[in-house]
Amino acid sequence: MSMKTQRRGRLMALGVALALGSVLLSGCMGSAGSATSTGGGATTAPDNGSATLALPTEPANIDPIMMRSISAWNMYYAVFDGLTRIDSAGKIQPGLATEWKSNATQDVWTFTIRKGVTFQDGSALNVSDIVYTYNKILASDKSTNRVAIAMISKVEATDDHTVQFTLKNPFSAWLNQVATIGIVPEKVYEAEGPDKFPNAPVGSGPYKFVSWNHGVDYKVTRNDDYWGDKAKIKDITFSFVGAPDARVTGVESGTLDTAIIPASQVPVFTGASNAKVVEAASNQIAFIGVNTTAGALSNLKVRQAIPLAIDRKSIIDSLLNGYASPTGQPVAKGVTGYVDGFPTPKYDLAAAKKLVADSGYDGSEITLQYASTGGSPTDPEVAQAIAADLGKAGLKIKLVGAEQSSLSLSLANHQITGLYLNAWSPSSMDGDVVVSQLLAGGPEDYARSPEMAQLYLDQQAANADKRADVFKKIWSWNATNVSNVPLWQNTNTYAAASTISWTPAVDGIYRAAEVGRSAK
Repeated sequence: MSMKTQRRGRLMALGVALALGSVLLSGCMGSAGSATSTGGGATTAPDNGSATLALPTEPANIDPIMMRSISAWNMYYAVFDGLTRIDSAGKIQPGLATEWKSNATQDVWTFTIRKGVTFQDGSALNVSDIVYTYNKILASDKSTNRVAIAMISKVEATDDHTVQFTLKNPFSAWLNQVATIGIVPEKVYEAEGPDKFPNAPVGSGPYKFVSWNHGVDYKVTRNDDYWGDKAKIKDITFSFVGAPDARVTGVESGTLDTAIIPASQVPVFTGASNAKVVEAASNQIAFIGVNTTAGALSNLKVRQAIPLAIDRKSIIDSLLNGYASPTGQPVAKGVTGYVDGFPTPKYDLAAAKKLVADSGYDGSEITLQYASTGGSPTDPEVAQAIAADLGKAGLKIKLVGAEQSSLSLSLANHQITGLYLNAWSPSSMDGDVVVSQLLAGGPEDYARSPEMAQLYLDQQAANADKRADVFKKIWSWNATNVSNVPLWQNTNTYAAASTISWTPAVDGIYRAAEVGRSAK
């Protein structure tokens, strides 16, 4: 059996395990948009020492009022609780709320709040703290969390254990949104303010803040008064290690216990006695974004040639070491909105050439922007391979590399000049945000289609059992009109100390409380 066949076998086994985990971990869904659960009971956890978990980037801020970022969520999920939580398989579970329900139109959501929860300073968590947290976010024009809950019309405590949200429009993904909002104690936040609170945060989560050494690490210790299952390891350090090589050598030497590593570095750990490689399907989709108004790309036939001209399998095998799966939709398996059986474009160079010829393409230059540094280590090589494939189809591609932060600024400011290589990983584990950003009026949507705008609203208003039908229409519209070209679902590869027991989350964010270890 070849190494590649072995790898595929491991990935298939992992997929089965994740699927089974989804069944076992998913909350009990009631009828008509409601769910109930008793939640986890308090347990006694052994003192399993400490662990150091590597992060590729350090967040600019770790304040659940002000900051919304993938890197910050690693700490959010350790120190703070949301009304719901997203488990490692990407499913919604009870958090501070034990049960919830919505009205028939899904624009009024009511949550029953868990009794007896305390913040890490010993004060009681009250419904008023929840109302305060949401209103504080909405009142700040500097909060990057504000856009995630901007659809709130009113949030109010209807009694001592119930909070109700009235939304401006129906929103079926509300349970996913509230999972990403950490609740803060009103008295502490008002006393400290946004400048001081991040340096001594107080939440109700499974870990308590210890220290933040900017540029180096962020330390927490187990909250033994936590309302739910106690964290498995007593002391956790999140270490900020940007260089992939440094993360690899850190796990090799034992200074790091876990780290995400490039697929190309997996062979380093073959036969290692003190470390292992852990593979996990991710929620990240790599894609080519398209400015549908730019020059030759305004021609539909030119755009339709692009997905046929890219040899996904060849790129995955040669540049990604097989750690990806081709796809034709912009959300990953496991994310709400993924449609089973939706077709992936097959590599067909002859058909791509014919579309280009039939389009009347005049040979004008088409830019392909990508992250030359600061993004995925393979982005430059992948961009070159895609440019070569498109060149074979008759398109003249000009590669434009830039630091990831510069590319991100161009994306945010709607300033893409042609094509761009990017990836999306919705930490809410719901396709709503992907559609919003890429296809329905967000900064990466250049088509501005009224038809898509209506489909987006239809998706938000649809009940859970009907959303898949709407998402299928959305992905079909994109396949026909080519506002973006989904490429593949990435597989995350981690190096971990052999004593670490842990299943990486599909969104790539640490659930520190779930990381365990045996005696060294």
